Amino acid sequence: MDLGLAGRRALVGAGASGIGNGIATALAGEGARVALIGRTVARVEAEASRLGGLPVVEDLSTPQGPANAVATAVAGLGGLDLLVACTGGPPSGTFEALDEAAWEAAISGTLQSVLRLVRAALPHLRGGSDPAILIVLSSSVREPIPALMASNVLRPGLAGLVKALTAEIAPVRINGVAPGRIATERIAYLDGIRAKAAGVTPEEIGRRTQATIPLGRYGDIAEIGRVGAFLLSPAASFVTGAIVPVDGGMVRALP
Repeated sequence: MDLGLAGRRALVGAGASGIGNGIATALAGEGARVALIGRTVARVEAEASRLGGLPVVEDLSTPQGPANAVATAVAGLGGLDLLVACTGGPPSGTFEALDEAAWEAAISGTLQSVLRLVRAALPHLRGGSDPAILIVLSSSVREPIPALMASNVLRPGLAGLVKALTAEIAPVRINGVAPGRIATERIAYLDGIRAKAAGVTPEEIGRRTQATIPLGRYGDIAEIGRVGAFLLSPAASFVTGAIVPVDGGMVRALP
């Protein structure tokens, strides 16, 4: 299937690694022109070069970072058609373990960064071709994850943003993806924390977790990348307000 993405101009948050990079890679593979946001200069430039895209070195957790990223992308791409609002995961920990500084970091990095990115991008998207937004969420929007209290609180708020904006910004489409355990550096880090707490190896934590996933494994970033590219594409032209799980069947809550 031709997704109809050739020539589309896309700005991808956290595009130099992990899930953001998986989506950026899928978009570029379909012929889209991508601008990748990241904080590490060498990594952003390397991935942008690999994808024939534009490096955008910004920290989305800062008040001006999202607007600066949008301005750089619009100048470099000549406009904007697609936005992927993807950020790094918030600090892990239980409610009692998270202090004021941790909550402030989580709110800035996970919630406000997306609000600011969408706000800055919308005027440009409205002038784009088949404009669409994709917000990268988490399985925590459907079921709380132990010891990820900040994600459990903030990601459902972003799911609410998807639903609330569906009518408000139409015909700009907006959808979300809710990844489960995707094999990223973030999941390896979280598995390491759980392993230390349980007194076992990260590999054992991985085996235990995969045993709870009907498909019996962690997902690959390319698998969520393809779903993201589809939701952003004209091939999904009548899909908006959807939150699509990409979790191997791990979360069995009803929609």
